[in-house]
Amino acid sequence: MDILIITGIALIVVFVVIVLKKQGDKKINYKDRIKLDTLLEDEELIEKDDVSATGNPAPDSADVLLPNVNIQDDSIVTIADESVKYYDNGVALVKAKRYEDSIPQLNKAIRLNPSDAAVYYYRGIAKIELKLYNDAIADFTDAMLHQTKKIDAFFQRGCARLKTGDKDNALLDFTHYIAVEKNNPEAYYKKGVLEYDKGNFQAAIDDFSNTIILNTNHASAYFKRGMAKQKTGDINGCCKDLKTAFDKGNLEAYHHMKKFCDK
Repeated sequence: MDILIITGIALIVVFVVIVLKKQGDKKINYKDRIKLDTLLEDEELIEKDDVSATGNPAPDSADVLLPNVNIQDDSIVTIADESVKYYDNGVALVKAKRYEDSIPQLNKAIRLNPSDAAVYYYRGIAKIELKLYNDAIADFTDAMLHQTKKIDAFFQRGCARLKTGDKDNALLDFTHYIAVEKNNPEAYYKKGVLEYDKGNFQAAIDDFSNTIILNTNHASAYFKRGMAKQKTGDINGCCKDLKTAFDKGNLEAYHHMKKFCDK
């Protein structure tokens, strides 16, 4: 009987130990699960931060390093290449004096790259030669709008405006051009003619003198300066310039020499 009691007590003790061990295991597992959940939450927070900072999901691996390269759209590169091709073709045709053939090429270049001032400039040159003066004026204006330093466009637009009879605006264009570019004798000459027509004879004399400084063989500049000097009462200067103009091939000067200088 005592043996049975002792055996029963031993079984009870073993049972209690087993139960307590299982409860301990449950507590450990629960703590591990809480720790795992915390780690997962931290990873989610890090991933969200990466997305909000860059606008893109975080890479799968921290070892991924993307090269720092400018990525260009192939279509943009193709358009730029096509624009340059048409521009080069158009300019070559303008320089070959094939003005009518150059227009379609330059039109295509502008459609592909409407911000290139040089294309408008060369199309304006072609249109002047084709006597499309108002269209040329528009092109030179566009050239200047796209590139303020496209100073040659002032000169060419002034020439086109002269062809349309717009002398006042032509004078403004030549004045703006000369303010920057001082080595073009034709710009001074054309401005001098316009000043002369407006009755600004001294300004005209100054412009013709600058023309002659840059081109000592400019017979027309000597002739027009002689005529301007006659208007200011400088007959000696007038006759000297008219003679030089005649010697350099300006036949019109001879008739005025007979009128003013043979007295």
